[in-house]
Order: sequence, then C-alpha cells, then structure tokens
Amino acid sequence: MLLKAIFALVALGAIAGAIGMLVSTNPVHSALFLVWVLFCVAAIYLMLGAEFLAIIQIIVYAGAIMVLFLFIIMLLNLRRDEFGPDPMPNQWTWGLIFSSLLAIALVSATGAATALRFSGDPLTLISIPDLARLLFTKYLIAFELASVILLIAMVGVIVLAKRMKEGA
Repeated sequence: MLLKAIFALVALGAIAGAIGMLVSTNPVHSALFLVWVLFCVAAIYLMLGAEFLAIIQIIVYAGAIMVLFLFIIMLLNLRRDEFGPDPMPNQWTWGLIFSSLLAIALVSATGAATALRFSGDPLTLISIPDLARLLFTKYLIAFELASVILLIAMVGVIVLAKRMKEGA
C-alpha cells in the first residue's frame, strides 16, 4: 500500500514537472523541469525493480543530454521578444486536442499490449542480459541510427549557432 502511494506521488510529480516544462516561458527553466521529470521516471524505474534503467535514465538523459540542451540554449541565447507575435495563435487549441487524442490512443494501446503480453505478474521486466542481447542483435540498426541522428542534430545546432554569431 505504501509503495502504491509513493508511486502515485512520484507519478504526480512527473506530471507536474511536465506541465511546468510546457508552461514555463524561460527555456532554462523548461530544461530544469525536464530534468525533474527524468528523475521522477528514474524513481518509477527503481520502484519497478529496473535498477539498470533507472541509472541509465539519470546518467544518459538527466546528465548528458540535459547538459547538451542547456549548452545549446545558452549558446543560442534565445529570448521570447526576438520571435515577434505568434504566427499561429490557434496552434495551442489544436495541439491540445490532438495531444489528448494521442494520449488516449497510447494508453489504450499500452493497456491492450500489456494485457496480451503478460500472462502473470504485470511488473515482470526483462533482465539486463536479455536487454543487452536484444539491443545489440535485433535492435542494433535502430540503436546506431538513433546515435547518428543525435550526432547530426548536435553538429547542425553548432553550425547554425556559428552562422548566427557570424551574421550578428
């Protein structure tokens, strides 16, 4: 019972951090709210018994990628007043509608997949050796493509920032 209450509190903390990230007008504050969400997700992994995923969540996402995000935000020096008026004011309404529909579809699909996949305990997770075997055999190409896409994004941001700095 206590574990369920803690799980609910951590999940509510993640939701509150996500809402704070979306509502915040300061990009640095948004990045810090995202760090909070990533730590909450790591806590959920810990409660589910997936210690490896929790540590990887903290080291890779909350550590390395968030430092990269903050570096890019500081490098670009983004300010809201430089963008001018919002060119698509109805974007928030349509975004909220489509995001709600997507969330309903994802929850439904996840529930159906979980019901079909697990015959016993729904909290049974894959072991670390099985995860490593899958990652470096069946999903190796997807894993390598994700790393190449991240590398291309980093190089692109640096090139754009350099051009903006030279133009100014």
